[in-house]
Amino acid sequence: MILYCILTSAINAATSAVLALAVYLRRSRTAASGVFVWFAISVAVWSVSYFLWQTAVTNTDAYFYCRLLTAAAITIPVVYFHFATVLLGRQRSVELRAGYVLALVFSILALWSPWVVAGVAPKAEFSYWPMPGPIYPAYLLVFFYCFVVPAWMLVSGFRQARGLRRNQLGLVTLGTAVGFIGGATNFFLWYDIPIPPIGNGLVAVYVVAVGYAIIRFRLMDFDLLVARFVVYSGATLLLALLTPTIFSSLNRWSLTPTLALDFPTLYLASVVSTALLVWLLPELRRRIDSFLEQRVLGRRLADRELLRSLAATISSSTDESALFDEAVDSVAEAIGVPDVAVYTRTEFETDFTRRAVTPAREASGSRHFAGNSPVVRLVQEAQRGVILDEVLHGAVTAERDYFVELRHRQGFELIVPVVGDTFFYGFMTLGPRSGRALYNDIDVSLLEAIGLQIGLNLRARQLERRASQTEKLIALGTLAAGLAHELRNPLVSIQTFSALLKERGADPDFQLEFGSVVQRDVNRIASIVENVAAFAESNKVEMTVVNLPDVLRTVSEIVRPELQRTGIELTLPVVTHSSVRGNYSQLLQVFLNLVQNALQALEGQSGGVVRIGLDLRLTEGQPPLVCVSVNDNGPGIDAAMCAHIFEPFTTTKATGQRQGKHGMGLGLAIVKRIVQHHHGDIDVQSAVGRGTTFRVHLPQSR
Repeated sequence: MILYCILTSAINAATSAVLALAVYLRRSRTAASGVFVWFAISVAVWSVSYFLWQTAVTNTDAYFYCRLLTAAAITIPVVYFHFATVLLGRQRSVELRAGYVLALVFSILALWSPWVVAGVAPKAEFSYWPMPGPIYPAYLLVFFYCFVVPAWMLVSGFRQARGLRRNQLGLVTLGTAVGFIGGATNFFLWYDIPIPPIGNGLVAVYVVAVGYAIIRFRLMDFDLLVARFVVYSGATLLLALLTPTIFSSLNRWSLTPTLALDFPTLYLASVVSTALLVWLLPELRRRIDSFLEQRVLGRRLADRELLRSLAATISSSTDESALFDEAVDSVAEAIGVPDVAVYTRTEFETDFTRRAVTPAREASGSRHFAGNSPVVRLVQEAQRGVILDEVLHGAVTAERDYFVELRHRQGFELIVPVVGDTFFYGFMTLGPRSGRALYNDIDVSLLEAIGLQIGLNLRARQLERRASQTEKLIALGTLAAGLAHELRNPLVSIQTFSALLKERGADPDFQLEFGSVVQRDVNRIASIVENVAAFAESNKVEMTVVNLPDVLRTVSEIVRPELQRTGIELTLPVVTHSSVRGNYSQLLQVFLNLVQNALQALEGQSGGVVRIGLDLRLTEGQPPLVCVSVNDNGPGIDAAMCAHIFEPFTTTKATGQRQGKHGMGLGLAIVKRIVQHHHGDIDVQSAVGRGTTFRVHLPQSR
């Protein structure tokens, strides 16, 4: 029993100190958290005094530590009384003041007089058990009063509470009952009742339960916290037994004692040294933590990995509707929440509309929230995840009813902002978790990261839309200027001949020439309009897997008559299979246009050759690209022209050479537009007198 008391007092001290530090480092500004820190400290002081008393070897030392633990013990129920009143929002100021005054008086008397602790004497297997002084009954009366009253208050509050608040108060109440029953077993031997302090170890459960209710799963996974504490404490206490056991055995078997220290003192020193050894071995801690995480948080870690992969998926999504649906479904699965919804607005809206929701909530809940509603203001100002249960304890009276309604009628428990850059796009709402589990800091942080990814994606789509509108306006201006230039020449010809029609209308030669010019220029205008329409047409075409060598062979068949007429040689790549994802007809248009441009550049030149190449480009960290090159040994293009070769109405042909559909300067503009729509790129390399090479880069199909 003595060893049990030593071990349990050490565990009680360590548990209380750890939880006091944990709550303090959480930097909570609530009054309940602040009082709990002092409550845990008072339990830690009592436990350390208890440990020193059990390990004392002299009557004087034992008596001193008994007085010290008695002085510390009277502060525990008073501070706990204070904690319960703050937690429940009750006003018991008179009783609290009286309790603190009496605790101070009894502590002074316990330390400096024999009125509370008269001395120590052997009882049961204990060599130094305290004896009660004349005012010890009054001490017990204050002690029990300050436990029974807050316990009754907690039971009443538990019966009236709902939701997570009920869970919190229930846990505090249960912890109080367990800890009180366990700690009360220390009082029986004072009056020679033969019941040893068998419940001393339950004091740690008491502190842990209350600390758990305060931390509310927000510091870390509480299961992992408890598992770490149990494993590390157990391993340390067991390993620490090795050293004193060895020395005790040597003292027993040796004629001359090798060490004069008693077992408890040696064990305490061994516990400290073993704890330091474990702390200084990071590899050991890493392995223990890894094992515990897999055993305690196995399923939860897999769910968190799903959230991390969701963040990566969101960043590359281009469909907003699919993005919202994916986010809602993945969050519901990973967090274990049947009720998840996303509310967003555009940059031109003030109200927030529900964009996606889990099936369990689809038929209920609000579909819109006004931009000035309290919930929107709350999340927008916080810029972080907000748990409504925590908000309710600090909400002002005017908005408390609103949040109560929001929580119980709408089913909201956690609200996470969706922010992109500096623009508040909306928020994601989550209902209660399965099994009434609480949200912890790790889960909230991951959800905040997902909200940020959604916001950044929406921001990117917004910037893309703006850039697209700007690009369209620029393209429209370019088209308008080029179209005016291209149409001016045929219209001038028609206008000139029309002016001469009155004077020379009867002349047969003039009629023939006039008809030829009008037909030529009208066809020219029709070709211009047709090509402009092709340049401006929608890119929403069906995409399939296309084998590029098949496309290039088709190009070769189409231009064969032109090759035979001009004597130009065309070489195709030897590769028989290289696929990309695209539209067959559009890709055929791209490479046919490039080959026809090369043939026109070589027309009238002897020894003309057009070479088509195809190879695969691999770059570390980038998807593989299929590169198709179209090279000719023609006259080339000067650098000034190359810089604008893909702009509409840019051409190397003189006005007199622009016949039919060729030479208007829209072919390469259309080619570039198609290639970009296929998520590829096109570039040109040319020099005067050294030929031209166009290279088309397209993502390889997997």
